[in-house]
Amino acid sequence: MVLTPIGIVRSPIADRHAMPTFGVPARVEIFPEFAEGLRHLEKHTHVWILAWLHEADRTRLLVTPRGVSDKSEVGLHGVFAVRSPTRPNPIAMTAARIERIEGTCLYLDRLDLVDGTPVVDVKPYFRSRDAIYAARNEQIGRPANRQALLESLLLQAENFHGERCGGLVFGARLVEHFRSTFLDFAEAWGTQVILPEDAGCVIDAVMVLVGATPGRGTLGFHGAPFVRFIRNDRVYNYVLLEPGRRWPSWTALLADEVLALPEEELFRASSTLIRVK
Repeated sequence: MVLTPIGIVRSPIADRHAMPTFGVPARVEIFPEFAEGLRHLEKHTHVWILAWLHEADRTRLLVTPRGVSDKSEVGLHGVFAVRSPTRPNPIAMTAARIERIEGTCLYLDRLDLVDGTPVVDVKPYFRSRDAIYAARNEQIGRPANRQALLESLLLQAENFHGERCGGLVFGARLVEHFRSTFLDFAEAWGTQVILPEDAGCVIDAVMVLVGATPGRGTLGFHGAPFVRFIRNDRVYNYVLLEPGRRWPSWTALLADEVLALPEEELFRASSTLIRVK
């Protein structure tokens, strides 16, 4: 079995230990002899980049994933159950948005591949077959901190909604606070949510980040300015505040403005025990 590199990654990051979790803007340079393979790639907004992790360890089948604090036998995971670069055939698979195409260079929004990584294939991302919105994953590790969790949530929400706006960032900050403050960073799947019916982009963010849907009876709406999370025997209320303007006009704020505002200017959170009669 022979793999022929069809291009190379050009990234500002050369040390894999310095690579941010979600990568950085980078480009893939396709070798001239494979240029015809790019014909009509502009029909697609996103691609899968398959690369060969030439610096990876190929000798182990068990690893302790990033974010797992238990370094004992209990914390070990099989390499086929995680995305570790350590594996018998160190093939990387990363989805990226095409920013632009110049000749045989693909400029991408983010790649978690270091400079000089050989690329073995480029495939278009198809919404009709690659997007499985009902997929669920049991949490493997714990986010390093609240900022790392927020960055992950923002990326997920933006991939679902299509752009990063103020309302989307507001929704991500709600879920980040809920998970870090009340759930000890655990996933929020299975949580019932009630949202303001005119919250717009906030609804998109919370829906995708919590996995709540009207069809399963886990997503409801009301006309008041608060968000309610219901989980097990507790109710978590988030009263949406007015950052110098009438609610819900805060949804018109820019994404960077919502990111910069302190939590106490966005919402007030509380938790109460559900009383069983």
